[in-house]
Parts: sequence; structure tokens; C-alpha cells
Amino acid sequence: MGQWLLRCNPAHWRIRDFFTDGHTSTGWTIKQHWKRIRPGDDVAVWLSGEGGGVVAIGSVAGEPHFGPFADEDAHYWTGDRDPAGERWVVPVEFTAHFLDHPIGREVLEADPRFAHALILRMTGGRNPSPLTDEEWAAVADRVPPPGPQVVATAVRGAAAVVVAGASAVREAFRSVVG
Repeated sequence: MGQWLLRCNPAHWRIRDFFTDGHTSTGWTIKQHWKRIRPGDDVAVWLSGEGGGVVAIGSVAGEPHFGPFADEDAHYWTGDRDPAGERWVVPVEFTAHFLDHPIGREVLEADPRFAHALILRMTGGRNPSPLTDEEWAAVADRVPPPGPQVVATAVRGAAAVVVAGASAVREAFRSVVG
């Protein structure tokens, strides 16, 4: 089984909104290794930028394929990304996310098991980066236990659905009443 680090730039993909909306699976754009990635492989999401580090873990949920973004995820992309454009995509299912408590870059740099990871040597590299068993263990050993953030995310997601429903009802009422 393989382990992969998926890069995420929050300036290009709104990962916090994705999780807040209650999503746990998506097709992740990859630029390399599509012949090596297999269903069941482990994945970790590396959030780039200040305060970054590993913010989610999960697994590959299907074979990589060439095609467009999933329609339901296209609005999480920012800027001039073409959601209909074809690219290599790997289906992933996230089992935990911890955006408010990332496993920080500085923490992983200090761990001898992770200190030579490709993400630390080639910060501008392409998606995904392979991880060795030792590098994966350095991440997996630090995954926070499920706690309030998971519950809070579910509550925020449910609240967003309620607010959206209330807005739709209000607009329908206004259109009828005039």
C-alpha cells in the first residue's frame, strides 16, 4: 500500500468551506504518479502557506482517471480554474480533518522520520508527493483524536443547510406575495 501527500493551496481551493459543508470525498487533481496510486492507499492533505501542515487524512477511493472536476466540488475552486477542463483526478475519501489543529510543518520538520520528506525539500512540487512508511508514521502518530472540531463542523454544515432552506422559502414567499 502507498502513502501520498496531497498539496492544497487555500488561495486556489476553499478546503475549509468544503469540510464545513459536510463533504468527505472529492476528486483530487494530480499531476504525476497516476500509474502508481491505487485504491486503498493512504493520503494526507498538506495545507500550504503560513500556519500550514497536514490538515486531513483519508484514503484513495478509486482508480485515478482523466476527466473534469466533480460538478458538486467545482465551486470550491477559486480564480480562473476551468471546472470542465480535463485533468488527472484521483477519488479520495477523508476520514478526519483538523484544520484548526494542523500537524504543523515545524513539528514534522523536527521529527527525524519526516525531516527528509519531499514536501520539505521541494515546496513548490507537483501533486502528489509519495511518502515513505516512516514519513507516513510521523504524520499518523500525530493525528488528533476526534473531538469538538468534528462535531462543530457537522453542526455548521447542518446550520448552513437550514439557512439555505430558510432563504429559499423566504424568496419563494416573496415571489408569490410580490
